[in-house]
Amino acid sequence: MKSLEKITYEIKIASSPDGGSICKSNSKYFTVGDFEIKEEQIKGGKEKASGLFKAIEAYLLTNPNAY
Repeated sequence: MKSLEKITYEIKIASSPDGGSICKSNSKYFTVGDFEIKEEQIKGGKEKASGLFKAIEAYLLTNPNAY
């Protein structure tokens, strides 16, 4: 990825009133030069991250002793 210098992620997980958790994430993209990231590229990255998060959540719910 020669067009990106870096990507930073901030993830916050808090308790929800119903006993679950609320996860909020923020991503910042630092591009090289005047390169612009298209919205569809950002959406694609969000979908992949969401899929990974859901897979981890499903594993932990079925394997409570893993954590």
